[in-house]
Order: sequence, then structure tokens, then C-alpha cells
Amino acid sequence: MRQCVDPTAGPPALPSDGLLYGLIQSGKTSIITVVSALAADNGFDCIIVLTSDINLLYDQTLERLKKALRGLRVLGKDDWIDTARFNRQLRSTPFAVACSKNGNKLQSLLDAFRTAQARRLSMLLIDDEADQASLNTRESRGTGDVSRINEVISDFRSYFAINTYLQVTATPQALFLQKPDHRYRPSFTVLSEPGEGYVGGEVFFSDDAVLLRDVNIEEVNQFQRTNQPSPIVEIPEGMKRAILAFLVGATSEMILSPRDEGFAFLCHVSMRRLAHDLIVQMIDRFKEQMITVLSDPSTPPYERLVDELRAAYDDLLLTAGRTGRMADFQDIVSRVKFYLPGASIKLINATSNEEIKLDSVYNIFIGGNKLGRGVTIRNLLVSYYGRNPNRPNADTVLQHARMYGYRRDTLGITRLFLPELLANRYRIIQQMESALRDLVSRHPEGKFEGIYISPPIQPTRPNVLDPTSIGLYVAGRSYNPRYPLRTDDANVITGYFDRELAQCSNETSFYEVTVDRLIELLDKVEIDPRFGYDVWQKKTIKAALESVRSLHSNRGYLVVRRGRSLNEQRRETQGILSGGEEALAPRDAVTLFMYRQNENTRGERAAWWPQLRFADGNYVLAFSFER
Repeated sequence: MRQCVDPTAGPPALPSDGLLYGLIQSGKTSIITVVSALAADNGFDCIIVLTSDINLLYDQTLERLKKALRGLRVLGKDDWIDTARFNRQLRSTPFAVACSKNGNKLQSLLDAFRTAQARRLSMLLIDDEADQASLNTRESRGTGDVSRINEVISDFRSYFAINTYLQVTATPQALFLQKPDHRYRPSFTVLSEPGEGYVGGEVFFSDDAVLLRDVNIEEVNQFQRTNQPSPIVEIPEGMKRAILAFLVGATSEMILSPRDEGFAFLCHVSMRRLAHDLIVQMIDRFKEQMITVLSDPSTPPYERLVDELRAAYDDLLLTAGRTGRMADFQDIVSRVKFYLPGASIKLINATSNEEIKLDSVYNIFIGGNKLGRGVTIRNLLVSYYGRNPNRPNADTVLQHARMYGYRRDTLGITRLFLPELLANRYRIIQQMESALRDLVSRHPEGKFEGIYISPPIQPTRPNVLDPTSIGLYVAGRSYNPRYPLRTDDANVITGYFDRELAQCSNETSFYEVTVDRLIELLDKVEIDPRFGYDVWQKKTIKAALESVRSLHSNRGYLVVRRGRSLNEQRRETQGILSGGEEALAPRDAVTLFMYRQNENTRGERAAWWPQLRFADGNYVLAFSFER
């Protein structure tokens, strides 16, 4: 509220445009309601909350606003159809309005204000999930055309002389990648921190994470081929393991802590409705088979099923056992047999009218985009994730992380089943999010170009960006190849560096060089193609260093060390240095660490392995990249 305009002081000299930057499912809607209440208390006449056009999410937001703002009248999206009644409401301020981000609805609301000649009202315009539908989806065309929703929101901001526009999202990639003077790039950012019990990306995707379970990539890819003559109907192995883990975990928790509300399983593998229908059929059939098998303990199928349930139980014990929160296995099997007939299997997509309600002990939700951004799934224990587009968007993928949230109490029986490829994408995005939030915390009003992104991930959908704003390097962060080339062909490269760096001593902390010299050295680096690359690309690194030279200075540092014995691949943001060696060179200029690795017993040749560290500062470098 301190960043907002003073609603009682007349039109401001400069626009007030800000961002509330939260985390996925961390309580942003609660903050919206508190900010709305504070706005009413501090003189704003009208608080407008723009939210999803999906009825499920709109109703969820409207309900929360009405429950929280009991001292205000909160109007829904049909409450301005009666013009006379709406005009009377404008005479009784403050009040709040919840409007879906639908072009027609937004326009009708603005027309209602115009008809009432309400320009004098002071307005706080809160744009929930502001990066989703509010931006100009024709930006990349470069023609000046403006998409409908973006145009109407801009008209709102222009119509009210006294207003603050507050964007809210957990995925601000598209906002921060707008040009520095763009009207939809926030001029200030406030970070919201999660409360106690929040579970986020660091729990699932850090190096010591224990909640991930691997699924064969081909298993999830097959759901994209639903137009084949005879689509698969037998449940695949990974999905079966996920469902069994859910049944065991949910049943154990129900035994230990009986409750009226059940537990949730989420299946999110495709945006295609045919795939959703197929998965519903699969799980329905699997449920029926399990019921049949559990009804006759004397058969071999029963023994096999119990063994599979035991495997799921033993796996959950690895984490739940630490807190002692696992019921007896035989009790669980008995309860599964009892509860399973009542299991609820719901299709949640544009063609269904199902709600996300926990009306059974076992609630299995299957769908696509409707299960993504904004929706809260209570008591979610197990997720089976397989969205695998060729060019994934970081903000879209992160919004799929419905497993985040206030789930600490059931963390021991929580699992995320997904292919390693997709887990790696989440790890990259988690690193990006951490770096971006750290940068914003240090420079809440700073001007920077973008965010750290690793190909083939894009920061956001390209149509809302200037075409040149695509990929990035982050100030103060280090990047290294996964593994240098160490075959016989590498001898020439190693010899080149041996000669070029012969005058550089192991005992000298660092050498001051030009950025041009760093570019020259890095151009000769060759990496092992077996391990591939994401952020370590010559073209991108050269462009980044050229920008450093142009925007800052041509000064850099070079650190040389020999006699090292790293023999395993590293993540590209993991680094190759030993403890404390980051301090060998100052952090006020870009630094290249060149470390010579010895030959090893596997027959791999000696090689120079680089690590590039960008200087500290208030910037993130954004560049186009290629796969």
C-alpha cells in the first residue's frame, strides 16, 4: 500500500504500476484480500480484482473475496448488468468488483463505469495471474495491433485518473521480459514469502530431494498418440505405481487421522481431450480389476497385487517412516478393499462439469489446462505429470506445479511421478525462480533484461514478447559445460590451452584480462557431445560477453589451475571449483576459471574445463538461443 498512489491527493504525476510476486499456491489470494481491505481503509473508492475466465477459478476467487471482505459489498461479474442499480452502488463507496478476464465482460464493466461517469473514483486494479491473459498477445508481430483483453485493461488504466495497477503472479517471466519502458512492466515489485508449512520447488527438485519417482518418457509420450487405431488401454507401469502409492498413502493417513475429507491424486499429462478420456478409461478399468482381485485372496493375482502394494508401502516408508506416520500394512490392504469401490475418478477439462471436490476417500483428477494455473487441490498426495511439449514455457510449466503448497503435514507420503527429462526442466526452472527472486529482493525497482532460462525451455510464450527477448544469464551466477571433450581428438585443443596459458601460474590468484580475451579462449572450448548442452552454448555465451563488454567494460578476470581430477559430468550451474575458490577473483567483473583435468584410468585424455562467472550487479542478460 505504501507503493500505491494516494487516493485522496488527486491524479498522480507518474503512473503507479506494481507487481506482487508470490510463489505457486503460497497464499497470493489471501494477500489480495488483505490489500483490498487496506485499500478500502485508506481511501480507495473501488477495488477491482481481475481473475480467470474459467468458471471454476472465477467462482473460487469470488467466494474467497466475499468471505474475507465482509465489511464491503463485493460485486460479481453479472452485478453491473442492471445499470440503474450499479449507478446507485457507485454512490456508496468503498466497494469491490470481481471480473473475469473475458473481453466482453471487461468491456461491459468499463462501459458501466463510463455510463455512470465514474472517472472521479479512485481505483485499485488488481490483476490476478497478470502474466496470463492480460498482456498483448500480438506483441511479437511488431505491427502495433493490440489483443482485446489487453486493450480493455489499458482503457481501464487510462479512464480512471487516480489508480494503481497491481499485477499478481508467481510466474512474472513475461512481465519482466517486456521492454524497460513498457506499460505492462512493473515499476516496483513486492515479494511475498510463504507461511509455515509451505512446500515448494526446493523440496521436490533440490539435489537431496527424495520425493521424485522416475517414469519412462515413452510412457507419457504415448498419451499424445491417441489417434492411433488401437490406443493402449492397459494402465502403464509408472501410472500404476503412482496410483498404488496414492492408495497406500491415503489409506494410511485415513487410518491414523480419520477425517471427513479425503485425499487427491492428480494426473496431468496432456492438454488433449482424447488423452484425458483414454486415461479415465484406463483408471476405471484398473479400479475394476483391483476390486475383482481383492475380492478373492486365494488367487495368484491377489498375491501379485499385494506384492505391488507392499512395494509402494516400503517406498513410502523411506520418508513417512522417519516420522512414524505409517499404518500397519495389513490394515491398509483391508481398508483399500473397503474404500476402493467408492473411489472418485473425475475428468476436469473444458468438456466436463466436474468440480474439484474431495467427496471420496480416493479422489483422482484427470485433465489438462483446467488443472493448471490458479487451481488449488486440497490434500494432494501423489501427482503423475507428463506434459512434454517440444518448446516448453517456463511460466506454464511452473504453473503446473500443483504439488506445491501447504502440505508439510503429509510430506512423508507425498510423491511426484514424472520422467527425468521433465524433472530436469523443473530443476532448471527452480534455479531460475530462486535467482530471479534473489535479484528482485536486492533490486525491487531495478531495471534488468530478463531471467535465467535454459533451452529448450522458453521464458514464456513468444507472442507476448518482443522477438529479441528470449534467453538469459544471471548476474553473479556461474555456468560450466557438463563435461569437456576428452577423446583423442581433444589433444589438439588441450595443447592449444597448454600453450596459451603457459605463463599463468597456479599460485597467482587471478589475472586481469580483457573480455575479448575471454571470448577468444572460450571459442576454443569443445564439450563432450554425449552429455549435450543447455545454457553452455558458444553463440549465446559470446553474445552475453559482448553485451558485458558493451554495457559495462572490457575488463575481466582469468583464474588458472592445473592438476585437477574431476571425472564425472556436472550440471551446467553446478560449478567445478573446490571449496572457497569462488573467492580467488573479485566479483566486480566477469571471471573465467580454466581448470586442467588430468588423464584418468578410464582412458580419458587431459582437458581444460571452464567455468564462467558473470559479475555481480543489477542485471540479467537475455539473448536468443537455439536448441
